[in-house]
Amino acid sequence: MNKIDFLKIRTSEINENLRGAYLNKINEISSLDYLFSFSRSSAKHLLISLYSPLPFLKLIDKKYKETLSSMFLQVLKTKLLNSCFIEASIYNNDSIIDLKFIKTTDTYDKIEYHLLFELFKGNTNLILLNKDKIELAFRYHSLETSHPLIINTIYLPPQKIELDREFDVQNELKREDEYIANLENRYLKEKYNALISQLKRKRKSLLSKKESLEKDILKANNNLSYKDYADHYLTIMNDIKKGATSFTYEDKEIPLKADYNPSSNLNFLYKIYKKAKQTINLTQNFLNETIEEIKYIDNILTLKDIYNENDYFELIDELKKKNIIKIKNKAFKDNKIKAISPYFIEFNNFKIGFGKNSNQNNELTFKMAKKDDYYLHLANEHSSHVVIFLDKKELNDELLKEAMNLLLTLSKKEDATIYLAKIKDVKKGSSLGEANLLKYETYYFKKDKDLTKEIKEAKRFI
Repeated sequence: MNKIDFLKIRTSEINENLRGAYLNKINEISSLDYLFSFSRSSAKHLLISLYSPLPFLKLIDKKYKETLSSMFLQVLKTKLLNSCFIEASIYNNDSIIDLKFIKTTDTYDKIEYHLLFELFKGNTNLILLNKDKIELAFRYHSLETSHPLIINTIYLPPQKIELDREFDVQNELKREDEYIANLENRYLKEKYNALISQLKRKRKSLLSKKESLEKDILKANNNLSYKDYADHYLTIMNDIKKGATSFTYEDKEIPLKADYNPSSNLNFLYKIYKKAKQTINLTQNFLNETIEEIKYIDNILTLKDIYNENDYFELIDELKKKNIIKIKNKAFKDNKIKAISPYFIEFNNFKIGFGKNSNQNNELTFKMAKKDDYYLHLANEHSSHVVIFLDKKELNDELLKEAMNLLLTLSKKEDATIYLAKIKDVKKGSSLGEANLLKYETYYFKKDKDLTKEIKEAKRFI
């Protein structure tokens, strides 16, 4: 079977399912993927992917709620929504699919549209024709190219390249399925790319701030010696004359103010010491806050690959409250917090819960867990809370091992020191999701099982 034969099978499937149905929705799942949904309840959805290494169109059952909103999508919707699908066919006996629609206007005029999908690897395109004139193109090409595509000009197909080699159908279908399985991740990555980039920039600025604060503390620590200098100076002050520029302390020359009298220089030395002490106290607090913010952002960047849309909604709400970065309301105006319920996986009839953000961690540990359930957390690091729900049963080694594997998978670590405590020994900290442990055991654990698949398929507590 060659490529054209394969596409003919696809067009037949499309015609059998969609002929005569009305197009009522177009979703832009990613900047390269468009989902066409039709009015007929039994109709499948038509996915068109312009991903250059693997361009394809396919009928799928899954309906995606997600949508981006490019200018191309807006114009395409204006032209095609509520039109009747007539048929799909091969155009010019080449790797081009012609999707024919009839749009009835408010004045009952009928417009014949052809949506051409050029499935050329490395040069994929989607072109809307009004009869034979170009009205819209995903990618326009200038007159200098071998295949010009200019608005309001007649569409001319590209020069056909004779390709009659065998087409590996099974491999193509496998690659399509793998691509479709990752569609939601592509959507989330594109929609929230600006947010993640903003967090990365914030992290970079925090690292610079941390470095600067550490230098200030180091300098201040060095200046604590001025108390010793001042104490020694006090014992020799009667021998110091006005205009002296330094004095000797343990083979070191300590500078003085030449225009100060001895008493003023003594105050000067003690002032440097007092200022250093104040600087250390204040700066250390700023440094601790900065380190905590860096760890918080690191935790988000670690978990982002397992976030779904609701997790991002909750994260945005959390970031607004913490005021770590500025969130423009317009950027996410349609986002509403759906829930704060944490997630869980099941293991040997036990539930092991985990959170993906501070809200979920707080809900899991301080509202849902019972006093004899067990809490796990990375030692001295930001991480998800993990809770083993015992339901009046006993904790066993296999269950504990599964929970530790879950925590390390969430944290993208191969090994780590882990704190284990009973919930009754876990108390709320000063900030949302922060936990203080009254009693705990410490384990060093090496991950021997990756639970990424289980995490992605995890359910939420109702």
